[in-house]
Amino acid sequence: MDVADANEPVRTAGSGGAVHRRRLPPHLSASFPGLLGGLTAIGLLLALSATGQAGWPVAGSLAAAGGLSLWGARRAATAADATAATAATAATAAASAAAALARSDAALRQARDELALMRARARDFTAASPGWFWETGPDHRYLYLSDRLTAMLGCDPRTVFGLSLFDLGTLVDDAATWAEYRADIEAGRPFHELEVSFEGVDGRDLVLRLSAVPVHGADGRFRGYRGCGVDATAETLALVEARFMQAVVHDAIDSVSEGFVLFSADGRLLICNEQYRRAYPTIADMLTPGRSFSEILRAAAERGGFEGEGDIGAWVEQRLTRHLQHSAPVDGRLSDGRWYRISEHATGTGGVVKILMDITELKTREEELAGQTARLKQTVTALQESELRYRQLVELAPYGIVIWDRAAIRFANGAAAAILGIAADALEGLPLAGFLEEGGALEATLAAGIDDRVADGAAADSGRRLECTALRPSGERRRLEVGATPALYRGEPAVLLVLNDITDRRRVEGELQRAQKMEAVGRMAGGIAHEFNNMLTAIGGFARLAERNPADPVRVLTCVQEIAKASERAAALTGQLLDFSHRRVADERELVAVAPLVRDLRVFLKPLLSAGIDVAILAGDETAHALVNPVTLSQALLNLALNGRDAMPDGGTLTISLAVERPDAAFFARHRDLTPGRYVAIRVSDQGGGVPAAIRDRIWEPFFTTKEPGKGTGLGLWMVYGTAQQAGGAVELEGEEGRGATFAVYLPAADPPAAPAASPGRDLLQVAEGEGAAILLVDDEDSVRRYLRLALEEAGCTVTEAADGLEALERYDGAGGLFDAVVSDVSMPRMNGPELARALEGRNPLLPILFLTGYASKETAAGLTAQAGRQIVMKPVAPERLLQALRDLLAV
Repeated sequence: MDVADANEPVRTAGSGGAVHRRRLPPHLSASFPGLLGGLTAIGLLLALSATGQAGWPVAGSLAAAGGLSLWGARRAATAADATAATAATAATAAASAAAALARSDAALRQARDELALMRARARDFTAASPGWFWETGPDHRYLYLSDRLTAMLGCDPRTVFGLSLFDLGTLVDDAATWAEYRADIEAGRPFHELEVSFEGVDGRDLVLRLSAVPVHGADGRFRGYRGCGVDATAETLALVEARFMQAVVHDAIDSVSEGFVLFSADGRLLICNEQYRRAYPTIADMLTPGRSFSEILRAAAERGGFEGEGDIGAWVEQRLTRHLQHSAPVDGRLSDGRWYRISEHATGTGGVVKILMDITELKTREEELAGQTARLKQTVTALQESELRYRQLVELAPYGIVIWDRAAIRFANGAAAAILGIAADALEGLPLAGFLEEGGALEATLAAGIDDRVADGAAADSGRRLECTALRPSGERRRLEVGATPALYRGEPAVLLVLNDITDRRRVEGELQRAQKMEAVGRMAGGIAHEFNNMLTAIGGFARLAERNPADPVRVLTCVQEIAKASERAAALTGQLLDFSHRRVADERELVAVAPLVRDLRVFLKPLLSAGIDVAILAGDETAHALVNPVTLSQALLNLALNGRDAMPDGGTLTISLAVERPDAAFFARHRDLTPGRYVAIRVSDQGGGVPAAIRDRIWEPFFTTKEPGKGTGLGLWMVYGTAQQAGGAVELEGEEGRGATFAVYLPAADPPAAPAASPGRDLLQVAEGEGAAILLVDDEDSVRRYLRLALEEAGCTVTEAADGLEALERYDGAGGLFDAVVSDVSMPRMNGPELARALEGRNPLLPILFLTGYASKETAAGLTAQAGRQIVMKPVAPERLLQALRDLLAV
């Protein structure tokens, strides 16, 4: 008979094909539900146990449920057997059979209820579990993966885990580990905690652990695996973080300079850094985690730490007690020979932290300090005596010594007080600027970069040197040479000033220069007189020739033109004499045509050079222009020519050449402050013995000279160097020793001035409404006055003449002040030009005045032109220059 479900109809033979519902035999029907429930409970218990998810309460419940089910099945089976026996022996006892059948039905219903309860429990346990479940067949391919895994991954698990257990190998980081697990899977052995890692669909790294048990059939054949898995991501990340923090803590402890050791509450070593091990070289191998403090102490005693007599154990016990008492820090020398400050502290968990601070250097300093203290006492007296000596030196020094903290003077010796004209104690606390001309700018110069130089420990020779003028309270002015050196005053940056009064030295130098200049002027007098006689001969001769035949216009015009040329040469020579004597306004730089200036040197050089010296002037480049002081440039070239003369006592050729050129890169490498471009190069060459190499670097120094005493001041080349520097150029020595010397002066080239454009009616000098200007002309020289009158009347002016200032005032008042401008000489009898200007200023402050003069110093010229509407023109003056100056005045 086939075995089927108790509720399924069974077709039997001889029944005409009719289907009759037959029940199982009573002993099977009664025991089957209980047996099935018991086996289910036991299987579930084994599955949860294999995954590690069944705790004791769950396991107990499942075991009890399984036992009850089996006991019910057993009871049902026993009852069925009894019924069968009774039926067999009393087949005719229908009442007994019916009763037994009823009992079997009741037992079956009870077994079904118990089975439903067990299934509900299994579902609840599965839902409460944090993991998921899975099952494979004998070929290790997945048969079942719980929905919880799908929800956790957010995708089909097979896209991650593959189709079989063997596909997990790609998710295991360590190949050796996977090899071990694969061997267990291939052998059908249970495996636990197989860890796989991968990147989830949301980008997070996931770590999962899988465990499984093999399933075998009734015949003992392998049927596959049933297992479970848990999400170990948080646990793994926490473990990684903990390991990282542990490594950070250990690294930090190893990085500190102090020795560090930590013992647990039971006296076991937990952490020890290398600094601590180095302090105890004899027991460094014992300082490992897990060692007890008593073991370490005993090893230290046995290796030489115990030097006394008696029991080592007592010594260890005594040290252990002291270790636990956490006494105050103590200093001691350890086995590495260095001194340490040893401190012990209790931790919150009952452990002990021990810290070693290396104080060897401190101990060494203490010993040195003890020795130095004795020596210091011996040197205090010597220092006091030394301070007294230095104070005497400072006070008696012939130079002024001042300490200035950039706010005020903090110290001044007697010499400084004498130089500044005030008592030394009164100087302290006063600002430095009050004693110096242009004090504010000088203070900024002296203080510039003083902080950096003090911080860099600048040496005494790294200071600044400059010249300035001191203003005494009495009004007296003194010339000072000031040296500024970085210093400290009460721990703050300051300036040490050394003052040297060079007023007398500068006066003597000026007198010497003037004496040499007068000597040169005296030597030039003969040559200048010769030149003027030549010019006067030409002027007088041509004038007489024109006077003898006035009816011949061509002859007269020729004579007049030659007279004009001679007068221009005389004016140029006079101008050069005034330049040389500094009597003309020429101290400032101006645009100069260099070629004519160089050619005009021949006039000065002729009387100064000996008969055996020839002068060759090569200055044909008329485009050469430079922004320079013409006076100082002429003097500089004259000094170079005189040096060349002195270098050729036996005669030779002195060559002065001019060229506009672009110096090469080497030139600008030597003069880094110059800008590359076009330069006017003036070279003065001689045929002497040249400059010795030993003194080439010193020839530009002031007062350095190789001449005999009284033959030279050493200021000539220094002045040449200053002239080139003032013009933004440079000067160099060319040539080799024994082959003559060539001094080259380089000046930045400038563009020539543009020619003035002619305009209609330029010769006429008119004011408003086209009327000729009314001019008051004042000059004490009749011929000059007549010349100026004719030049002005030719320009359409109405001219009123006066011979001096007083007569000019009478003419002005007589005309009612109806003048457009005044043209006046500066030097006149009775009332000169400046006095006339002041008198006219009271009558008409806006009246334009043009001053004419043969010479004027810079100060005089500045005073004459300080007020608006005033100009000055140097005599001799051409008609064009006179009219242009008046136009400029009237146009304002």
